[in-house]
Amino acid sequence: MRTLVVFLLAVASLALAQTDRGTITGTIIDPAGAVVANAPLELKGVETGSVYPAVSSATGNYTFTQLPVGTYELTTTVPGFKKSVRSDITVNVQDRVRVDAALEVGRGH
Repeated sequence: MRTLVVFLLAVASLALAQTDRGTITGTIIDPAGAVVANAPLELKGVETGSVYPAVSSATGNYTFTQLPVGTYELTTTVPGFKKSVRSDITVNVQDRVRVDAALEVGRGH
């Protein structure tokens, strides 16, 4: 009986840990392949219009967590580089989508 109770508690805790959200993560690099720290990012939900701002870390990495299922557009605008826009990024339940951005030298907008 005790084993059954422990098993049921374990199953219940796993069910609670599941989520209906997803994650987008990646790295921002320059044309030479060096990481771009403190790059401003904006993630926009295409269906909802929700905007999620972020900044890349000192190692050029970024992560958007707990995103509702949907389609997103990621924009990176760094002075001295062209604006980078990645469209049609689909996030499904419990997805971890990797979207790296290689910036091009040029005038940003």
